[in-house]
Amino acid sequence: MPFRQVRATFRNLLSVSVLLVAFASIPVWAPALAENLALPPAAFKALPEGTAMVWENMDTGERIESVVGQTRGQIVSWIWKGRNFSSWGHVCIDCVAAGIPPDGGTLGFLYPLEVGKTVKFSRVWGGQTWRDEITVSGTERIEVPAGTFDTFVLLRQSQQEGSDWRAEQRSWYAPDLGWVVRFEGFNNRGTGERWQAVQFD
Repeated sequence: MPFRQVRATFRNLLSVSVLLVAFASIPVWAPALAENLALPPAAFKALPEGTAMVWENMDTGERIESVVGQTRGQIVSWIWKGRNFSSWGHVCIDCVAAGIPPDGGTLGFLYPLEVGKTVKFSRVWGGQTWRDEITVSGTERIEVPAGTFDTFVLLRQSQQEGSDWRAEQRSWYAPDLGWVVRFEGFNNRGTGERWQAVQFD
C-alpha cells in the first residue's frame, strides 16, 4: 500500500477515535428507571388530624412546616404557609373549590387505586370551565428525606376551555402512610414546582 494511502487511512482512524472519545465524554442525562411494584388495590386513607409535616422544595431547598387537618370522606385538608387547603383524594385541590362532594361523585371511581384507572370530568372554578383527567399511571418505590415508600403515581392533566392553557400534576401517594410523599406540577406557560416530604410526626 502506498505511503500516501496508509497516511490517509491512519488519519481516518484517528478521526473516528477522537469522535468516539468525544461522545464517550458527553454525560448522558436520563431519568432513573422507576421500580415498578405489584401493589394491591388501595382504599382511600389519610393521616390523622394534627400530624405535623415538613416539606422541601426540590429546586430551591425552601422548607415548609405543615399540619394535617380534618378529613371528610375523600377530602383531606392541611395548613400550608398559614393557609388552609383542601383537596379531593390527595390529588385535586381545585375540585373542592369547584364543589366536588366528599365521596368524589364521578371521581370516587378512582378508589380503590389500581394502575390504569382513569376518571374524566369537568369543573367550573374561578368563572372558567376546566376539563380534567386523573389516571393511576403506575407504581413506584421512591426515596425522599422522610423515608422510602411504595407509591401509586397519580397523573392529573388539566385544560382550560377556550384557552390553550394546559397543566400536568403528578402525585406519589403512599397507601400505607395515607398521604402524598412527593408532588410536582407544571403548566405550558413554563411555571411549576416540585416538593418532597422531609418528615411526618
